[in-house]
Amino acid sequence: MQYGLRPGTTPRAYEVSAIIPFADHEDVIGAAVQRVAAHLRELGVAFEIVAVDEDSGDNSHAVLALLRAQVPELRVTHALGRGRGFELGIARAQGHVLWLLEPTAATQPLAPFSRALDQIRDESLDAVVVRGRFAVAHRTRALQAVAGLRGMGEVYLRRLTKKLQARGLRLDVQLAGGGPAPVRGLFRLRAAAARRPVGEKRL
Repeated sequence: MQYGLRPGTTPRAYEVSAIIPFADHEDVIGAAVQRVAAHLRELGVAFEIVAVDEDSGDNSHAVLALLRAQVPELRVTHALGRGRGFELGIARAQGHVLWLLEPTAATQPLAPFSRALDQIRDESLDAVVVRGRFAVAHRTRALQAVAGLRGMGEVYLRRLTKKLQARGLRLDVQLAGGGPAPVRGLFRLRAAAARRPVGEKRL
């Protein structure tokens, strides 16, 4: 089951594809999609939101159906089981940059995304992983690393970090609070102060 693109239409060029897997998330999925859409509109980027059903058994689909008029950028598709949402969403994504996040992460502060997007835009990084929140990656450069990768939550982000590292991509791993994560390897880690403008608060 998939909806969001009208028959006969051609996918447009997107800068960002936000991939949001969901299961029994009827209490947060609506707010998550609305917040992500509002944040991307505020940044002025062309985007799509690919919500991937990981075998939900509640009213999450009904909630998303009600949002179609408010969020025309939303597409909904179905994965074959739990832990495969990111994999399918990435395969369907059309954007230059992938934003991988789960519904609960989307209800938390999203400011680190704009900084990550800027770093990928200016070619200083290929990917940014914010532990406990989400990952942002240049789609074509990270595609081989993310292809076939399954999982959810922090487990998925840890696996993703290792695969991006193994591919030799320029990677920044951060903690949700703004500081660099204590990880090993040839990551491109920067001090929190260098990433935050003067006066910006920690998340």
